[in-house]
Amino acid sequence: MRSLCVLLLGGALVAGCKKDQPPESMSVDAGAVAAAVADAGVPDAGAVAKVAKPLRFSEVVFKRGSSQLDVTYTLTNPGTAQGRGDACLALLDEQGFFIRAERLGNIAVKGGTDDVFTDDVPVDDKAWEQARTVLLFTAAEYSCDSGALGATSEPLRLLPSGRPAPADVPAARRPDRLAKGELQLSDVTLEQPQGDDRYVLTYTLKNVSARRIHGNACLEGHEEQKGGEALFTANVAEISLAPGATETRIDDVTSVDGKDWDTVALLALFVDEPSCFQASARSAPVRFAFKKPAGIHAPEDEVTGMDESDNYDPGEEFPQRPPESDDASEETAD
Repeated sequence: MRSLCVLLLGGALVAGCKKDQPPESMSVDAGAVAAAVADAGVPDAGAVAKVAKPLRFSEVVFKRGSSQLDVTYTLTNPGTAQGRGDACLALLDEQGFFIRAERLGNIAVKGGTDDVFTDDVPVDDKAWEQARTVLLFTAAEYSCDSGALGATSEPLRLLPSGRPAPADVPAARRPDRLAKGELQLSDVTLEQPQGDDRYVLTYTLKNVSARRIHGNACLEGHEEQKGGEALFTANVAEISLAPGATETRIDDVTSVDGKDWDTVALLALFVDEPSCFQASARSAPVRFAFKKPAGIHAPEDEVTGMDESDNYDPGEEFPQRPPESDDASEETAD
């Protein structure tokens, strides 16, 4: 859930809190501009230069849930042009490396105003426990995982408690791209526990490098012939491992057409930095190839073309009254 309150910098209230109601300019600017535009006189541009008067974060409150983080924050625009794009949150480790970056939501802050936002992002326990600091910043739309830090806002570094981070913490930085020999992948198994449409992948990752590793785990499927185009590529999980860390993961495999599980013969689990739909097992720095287990097949509904509605029997809901026998008719006549 998201809420907005717009205030003049002088303190006069110009608009009340609004729920899930984006500013008018957002539909015009979507995808065309960065998180905040430069001050008056500087044209909008998709490629962002550092702005003269960047947005500022303040009054940040974190509320940790079971699998998400609720974040309330104020964005101040000291310039005269509107600032717009995405607000982002990153979890950083003890060396300042990104563990993960999440998009808080789209923002549009008029020049000379404050906007108050409330957003929530998915954050699992493993990532939260590794985080030593939290970074808030802005970026172009859907660029939280690649946008330049400090180009359009003053990044705010906080402790997980919400208190300011010490001044001597290591600078925030994104991990270098994964290279061959830095990550080991083993103990890969694929199961279909109930024979239905749930497919579970278990695997172990070991970071044998001296730095944090970040990437995406992907599953690629091929038919019997090797070297052909992949039948499917499915996103499995986003991973982040500290130096020397080992992690055994259990993840569901989704976004695969059920019928493909009968066609696929060869599978490859791989890890790379780009999204799974931009990567391939062949060029990935680490991969584990295996044959499809014998027990893996398309869900029964996919094979028969039937679903639960096909088993509907109208007679069960509207039972017919049995016909009266001849004997009963005779007794009534007497």
